[in-house]
This record gives sequence, structure tokens and C-alpha cells, in this order.
Amino acid sequence: MSESRTLVLEPADTERLANLCGQFDQHLKQIEDRLGVEIFCRGNVFTLRGEERITRAAGRLLEDLYRLSASELLTPEVINLNLQESRVAE
Repeated sequence: MSESRTLVLEPADTERLANLCGQFDQHLKQIEDRLGVEIFCRGNVFTLRGEERITRAAGRLLEDLYRLSASELLTPEVINLNLQESRVAE
């Protein structure tokens, strides 16, 4: 069953959001491809569409990555590692 979930990441920090999304949203696309979910963002408001279990897991993953973005530069490798650790993409 498909659902739409809204996630607001606080604080609304443009540098952290850019770090989370990646250049040309490459990190979001990487997550979309691995999890089979659609991610739309406008500022710090993210809308996730897909299977309910996956959208919940993708929301937790985005929250974890956003916390990490405060202290670390996110790369495709870091995104991949977090996807593997989340065990959602299995």
C-alpha cells in the first residue's frame, strides 16, 4: 500500500540541508533508487511517497543523516553505509 509522509527537519539550516541532499540532489536520488521511494523536498520539509514500511524507514534514515550532517560531510559512500546499517535496503 502506497502512502505519503511529511517530515520536517529542524533546525532549518541551509548548509546542513545541502549536505544532506548532495549536489544536484544526488544523495536523495541514491536513497530513492535503493529503497524504491520518492523523496520531494522544499526547504526543510520532505515528502516521502511509497510503501508505508519503506517511507517510515526512509524518514528515520533522513533524520539520522541530518543529525550526521551537522558534523560530517556526507558523501555517496556515507549514504551507502547508512543505508546498509539501516537494513531497509535488503
